[in-house]
Amino acid sequence: MFARVSHQAEEASAFVRLLPGVVAAAPESYQQVDETRLAAIAILKKYPELLFREAIVTDHFGRKIKASPYQLFLGAGDVWALKQVHEAIIPNIENGEAHAQAQFQAQFPNCQWPPAPDMSEAALYDDRNKEQIEQVIAQLKKIVEKITADPCTHGRATLDETRQAVAELRRIFTPKEREIIETGLHFPLGIMHEIGKVYDAQWEPWSVDQLSFYSREVIGSAEAALTAVDGQCCKNGLANLNMDKGPDRRDGLFCRHPKGTPQSLSPLVGKLGQTMFVDPYDGNSCFVSATPGAFDWYNKNGEHGWWGSLLRCFVCTHALENLCRAKTESLSKLCSELRCEPLIKRHRVS
Repeated sequence: MFARVSHQAEEASAFVRLLPGVVAAAPESYQQVDETRLAAIAILKKYPELLFREAIVTDHFGRKIKASPYQLFLGAGDVWALKQVHEAIIPNIENGEAHAQAQFQAQFPNCQWPPAPDMSEAALYDDRNKEQIEQVIAQLKKIVEKITADPCTHGRATLDETRQAVAELRRIFTPKEREIIETGLHFPLGIMHEIGKVYDAQWEPWSVDQLSFYSREVIGSAEAALTAVDGQCCKNGLANLNMDKGPDRRDGLFCRHPKGTPQSLSPLVGKLGQTMFVDPYDGNSCFVSATPGAFDWYNKNGEHGWWGSLLRCFVCTHALENLCRAKTESLSKLCSELRCEPLIKRHRVS
């Protein structure tokens, strides 16, 4: 009796640590040698029965999410963690593959089963995601109008209308009061892609100051809303990302001390979209410099430089497209490897 009660207490304690670990994409240790080891996977290897247990958790951006650890991995788009789950956790759970299929279909109610090999990220969108994308596209058009009419001297808005337009975009990102997310993606990468397309389109007509303002305030604000794993991908630098291994879990946009960033400028939470942004292509952190109109940048090796803060035109958008494609292809492949009958059929048979 005592042993059973003790195990239940340990399991309950593990579950409390598990959910935050999943949404934070946290490593086992920030000093670990293996950059891919996840705290959540270590817990699940010891307590595999927790994989499909649901609860409510709040992520770094304040989103309240009701889901199981498995669904959290799905909603965050952490396909590298899902691969580990499918290889090392699900085989140890009775009817594990059937549970995985059922929870995938609950998480992505608009997606066909099995997912098409060439599906786009949009196939995973729920109604909330679709509305968010539509709102972002509409607001970006307004932002383009306002920035075009604003010189953005030294990379800063000079007109209230410009500041208000960006503030409205941030409002679209902000979790709604009393909202609890239960389906779809927590924050679609498609939003970053739309923002990148606008940057590319305005490369010629806008000045360096206008592009700098857009980089910091618009791209930076979207980065602040990314899921933890996508934040790790951007901080890693999409150009350097190993699509098989995934990002370095010891570094990211939302960890306490991002690699290469001076202690005085860490963490990045609260600064993204305000005083800095991260170049998604190479992972450099770009902070407003004391020199008007310029940025101080730091790479993850601690090297420091100075520039007028222009992203590489087109390459960031292309890198985001590649990331979306690689992630959806990986997810589709994982699902196609599930060999199970639906849980409903199993229950009826029994």
